[in-house]
Amino acid sequence: MSFTPVPPKDRLLNLAQLTASIFHRAYNPTGQRVGGKVLRKHLIGPAIIKWYPRQLIPFRRLRLALPEVELVDAREKQRLLDVAQKRKRGKGPPKKGQGKRAKIAARRKK
Repeated sequence: MSFTPVPPKDRLLNLAQLTASIFHRAYNPTGQRVGGKVLRKHLIGPAIIKWYPRQLIPFRRLRLALPEVELVDAREKQRLLDVAQKRKRGKGPPKKGQGKRAKIAARRKK
C-alpha cells in the first residue's frame, strides 16, 4: 500500500492561479458561482442577424410607391399557386364564412 503525499493548500492555490493566467480563465479561489461559463459563450443574436441579407425596402412599400410599374411579388405568386393546388386536392383553406368557427356561430344563433 503506497501513500501519495498531498501538496500544501497554498501551493495548490498558486497552481490554480497560474493555470488561470495561462488558459485565460478567471481565478476563483473561493469556488463561488460567477457565471464565467455563460459570459465566455459567443453571442447568438449578431450571428443570426449577419446570416440573413438586409432587405432594403419591403416589396409592399416598393409596389405602393411605384404603382405605374407592374411589379410581381414572387413569394405571393408562389403562395397563390400553392393554395390553388391544395384546393384542387380538397386541402386548401375554406371560403370565408364556411370554416369551423362560422359553423359553430351558426349553431349558436339557432
